[in-house]
Amino acid sequence: MDRLQLLIFSFYREDPHTISLLQPLLACKMVRSWGSIRVECKDARHLAEVRDLVRYLMEPIAALGLANRVILRAPGLIQRTFPLDISLNTHFY
Repeated sequence: MDRLQLLIFSFYREDPHTISLLQPLLACKMVRSWGSIRVECKDARHLAEVRDLVRYLMEPIAALGLANRVILRAPGLIQRTFPLDISLNTHFY
């Protein structure tokens, strides 16, 4: 588990249901670069599974101000970009 995955799983550590939903993230490589979190998926099917989990990535990433978008990539596919909703950050202050 890399550091970004650890961040996501730690954020939801008290919610076993969400932790079980997030299991496909363990097969990804997550990289922080240039204001983005890049999530490298294995293939098109895996990307589709992870795409359904993007909403769970947004809150912890926004809470720490780590990025302004999440980018999903898989070999041979066009990357998909999900801008972070900055308003997610407002309820933490």
